[in-house]
Amino acid sequence: MKKISWLFIAMALFGVLLLAGCGDDSSASKDGQTTIKYWSMWNTGEPQQEVIQGIIEDYEEANPDVKVDVEWMGREVLSDVRNAIQSGDAPDLTDQSGAEATGTLIKADMAEPLDGILDMEIPNEGTAFPDIYVDDVLSFYQQDGTTYYIPYEIISSGFHYNEKLFEEHGVEPPKTWEEFIEVGETFKEAGMAPLAQDGNIDFYNAYYYYWLTERILGNGSLLEAAGDESGETWGEPGYLEAAQKVQELVDKEFFADGYEGSQYPAAQTAWAQGDAAMILNGSWISSETGEYSSDDFVYRAFSFPEIEGSDASNEAELYLEGWVAPKEANVDAVQDFLAFAMQKEYQEGIASTGNLSPRHDVDAPAEIADFEEVIDNASSYHPEYDGLQAEYPEWWKTVFTPLDDQLVFGEITAEEFIEQIQEKTKEFWENQ
Repeated sequence: MKKISWLFIAMALFGVLLLAGCGDDSSASKDGQTTIKYWSMWNTGEPQQEVIQGIIEDYEEANPDVKVDVEWMGREVLSDVRNAIQSGDAPDLTDQSGAEATGTLIKADMAEPLDGILDMEIPNEGTAFPDIYVDDVLSFYQQDGTTYYIPYEIISSGFHYNEKLFEEHGVEPPKTWEEFIEVGETFKEAGMAPLAQDGNIDFYNAYYYYWLTERILGNGSLLEAAGDESGETWGEPGYLEAAQKVQELVDKEFFADGYEGSQYPAAQTAWAQGDAAMILNGSWISSETGEYSSDDFVYRAFSFPEIEGSDASNEAELYLEGWVAPKEANVDAVQDFLAFAMQKEYQEGIASTGNLSPRHDVDAPAEIADFEEVIDNASSYHPEYDGLQAEYPEWWKTVFTPLDDQLVFGEITAEEFIEQIQEKTKEFWENQ
């Protein structure tokens, strides 16, 4: 038997030590420091990214034994998170809209419960964590009473306008669809396009049919029709009525000339410069157009108009951005970080980006104060687009938005829209 050389033994031991030094990317390292791996939806340089980066730096300074290892990955982050969960290498924390986080992770049993945070206090404030939130916002995406989602920003949508322009033309923000049409006619007679629209953004075009369906049939109506494999739900009268009202806007030529081919952000920029009276868009529009508007431009907004005979007239859209902990996350570490991040000073930073804070004690920026009032006074809430893009993303992309674009562009009638969406919805589900 050959002797084993000491050199061989030394090399073997070195290999073992080297492998030990290349251990797994777990939350706790060998020196006892905790690492929170965070994959974020924001891109470097975006206002929210800069606010969250500041939170991370302050948290690490206050907790020297914790490292928040953040990657700014952009809007498709949940696809990467889902793949990482399946491969066993998921982050401890990610963020995205509540609808998408629910559809992609929470309902797929790919997220950890965060109920422990409900018993925590906000650091340096001594306030119970749930008590800082606007009513119903923290619980909006609960599943069977379990909290998986922690909102840090509220977005909504509605019609934006320049208060000075409305005053000049002697019009008030309309409350009903009939009043809305009258306001549009007033601006048309004055030689101004009532509505600005960047037609190349399909989800901006979708605002009209989505909101009309919500106002006529209520929360969940679009989701119900999309999920009906027979397509028959689309035959109910309210869906046609919504399409007819979209067609009414087209027939009355309310949209600015050339809107079908308008490339974002051309239309919203033109609106901010006074070339159109109103724009239906998210509450972020003031932050995107501020550099183009005049010094005397006064940003105001009103809710999508009520529809006569409907009981869904006082619903508000809750488009939430927030955090979720993927499966196998270090929940204790994540909850400690999130409680820290929801301190008032950091939520004031979120508000400074031109967005609403879910904390009831943080004032909205003046440009979107109307949305704060809408949310505070709402009788109930629904998610953006009724959750369609999150629950049925392929149907949304291949069935709904192409047909909706044709409706908004006047390429098909309301009746043709309903006929085709019934047929294509049935075909979609048959091929799944």
